[in-house]
Parts: sequence; structure tokens; C-alpha cells
Amino acid sequence: MSRISIFIAEKEFSDKAKKILASAGNITNNFSEADTVVTALELKLDKSTLAKAPKLKLIGTRTTQLRYIDLDECKRRGIKVVNIKADSSVLKKTPSTAEETMALMLALIRNIPWALESIKKERWDRKKYGGSELFNKTLGLIGFGRLGRLVAKYARAFSMNVVSYDPYVVANVMKKFRVKKMALDKLLKISDIVSLHSIYDDKTYNMLKLKHFKMMKNGSVFINTARGEITDERALLWALRSGHIAGAAVDTLSGEGPNGEHLKNNPMVKYARSHENLIIVPHLGGATREATERTQAYISELVANEIKKWKHKN
Repeated sequence: MSRISIFIAEKEFSDKAKKILASAGNITNNFSEADTVVTALELKLDKSTLAKAPKLKLIGTRTTQLRYIDLDECKRRGIKVVNIKADSSVLKKTPSTAEETMALMLALIRNIPWALESIKKERWDRKKYGGSELFNKTLGLIGFGRLGRLVAKYARAFSMNVVSYDPYVVANVMKKFRVKKMALDKLLKISDIVSLHSIYDDKTYNMLKLKHFKMMKNGSVFINTARGEITDERALLWALRSGHIAGAAVDTLSGEGPNGEHLKNNPMVKYARSHENLIIVPHLGGATREATERTQAYISELVANEIKKWKHKN
């Protein structure tokens, strides 16, 4: 049997991960001849793209979500897809998104981006951009899985009161983290900061609608480091424009494309250009150097193991 051809779809790939893949096959620069593709968010594997790789039998992606891959077409062609599961050991060692949540929270309530822009214009606006403290504020977590629990831990270090809504986690589990379980409507009404950590699926699509943003406490802020599609972004813009909430910081937008094509004529981006209460960053949650190298090595191991099984069968 000829050596397996592996195409790496990421521009930057760690030497450690490359070495793992090289032990299982030949790394190629030609997508069309690939038997295996290793990717993340940089390549959208829709039907037309998959058609350009007629030999493809395996896709390995270091993401938990698979929205960039046409799974129906993969099933039709018998292409196996392996990815990083939400409960995997590698993610348990990766706090990047939870740390980013705290960074966005602090940047938003302390007006850091706009204070910096003011300094660049040689203005000294201490009073205008002084902001608020996290101390003794109530943080409402929507979703209490791995990331929600990490954020709760970090928030407690800031002496915050933490409550959470998650229909799949019982109150006694939350209590171990010094977090109070709460219904969503009540959480929205009492929280100074609402932070979204739900998994994106059919059940959570557009979960936060206009009625939910209207329930939020006047002057509160909203953080989303999960997925843009979980919120109705038109409703979020209403809450910002009307002044009902004081601000929002989001790591991801609805319809996100791997090359940022979703930013063109985007209402959220347009609003952020002219207002000082919305922060948008380009899906930085898991993009730290450490998380990138860790997950690249992990998915490479999974891919190498699949290739070994494949060779054994043949």
C-alpha cells in the first residue's frame, strides 16, 4: 500500500504536530492528491471544496464544532471525520477561552479600547473612561460546563457573586463551585454581567432573543465567547442602541467564515465603528499559542491513529 498523503490546511502548524503526522504518512502541499486533511477554522470544507480532493478518506479538525464541514457530503463519500470532543483531556488542560472571557469583561467595563483610542488622539479622559469594578458584582453564566466552571472560579477570585443557568447541571454540582443555580429569566434580571458559555446546536440556535435582552438588568453588560448564532444579534443591537444594556463584548459573530468574509456590511461591525460600548474580536478564544500547539498535537495523534487502523485493515 502506498504512503498516505496528508494535507495540512493551517498556515502555521507546530513542528511537534508535523512530526506526528509525518510518522503516519507523507505531508503534501497538494490538496487534490490528499487522502487526509488536517484543519481547524481556516478551510471551509463544503461540497465544492471536497470535490477538489477525490481521494479524500479522512478529515481531522481541532475544533469541537463541525459547521465548516459538509457532513452529509462526507457521509455520502465515506469520508471519516475526527475532531476534539468537548470532554476531551486536551480541552481540560486548555483555559484560553475562559481567560479571554475575563479579559473581555475587564476591557468592557473599564473601557480599555476606547481609553486607548483617546490617548492616541492625545486626550486625557480619566473621568469619562473610569468604568466600574467587578468586586461584589453578580455574574450570570449561561451554561455551566467546562468553560462556565472555569469562569466561575476566576470570577470568585474577583469577589464576584456567581449564578448560573444550565438545564443539564443540577444545583448540588453548582454549589460545589459556590455557584447558585437559577432560572434563565431570573438570572437575566439580577445579573450585572451575563456571560454565554452554551454549546451551539439546534436547541441553542437563537436561544437569546429580544425578550431575553429586555429582561436584562438596566446597565448590565453581555459577554459571548461561545457562538454568535446562539444570540439574535438584531436583538443585541437593540439592547445596545437603546441603552438598555451598557455594553457587550463578543468573540464570534453569526455566519462566521474562515477568512472573515462575514464582516463585510455586518450590522454589528458597523455599529462598533461608531459606538463605544461594543467590543468584537476575531474568535480569539482558543487561538493562544499554547492552545494552538496543544490541540494541533492532539488532533495529529488522533489522525495518526486512524491512519494506522486504516493501514492495518488493508
